[in-house]
Amino acid sequence: MLTRFKGSDILKSWGLKLAKTKCHAKARVAVARKLAVVMHAMWRDGTFYVGDPTASAQDVAARATAKEKRLSYAQS
Repeated sequence: MLTRFKGSDILKSWGLKLAKTKCHAKARVAVARKLAVVMHAMWRDGTFYVGDPTASAQDVAARATAKEKRLSYAQS
């Protein structure tokens, strides 16, 4: 995520700041751990991740309705 993902993301910017103060390997592990915690929370309570800091409220709401629609198809 730190090197291959070209978009803007909150976790990526946090990891890059960490890589400047610590070594890159520690930052990579820290980002992977934080991402795993976020993914576990998403799985546990059914929320979704929007890491783009420029995402609008409409975009977030559209993603939420799309996810609810996919989940309703999967449960039926």
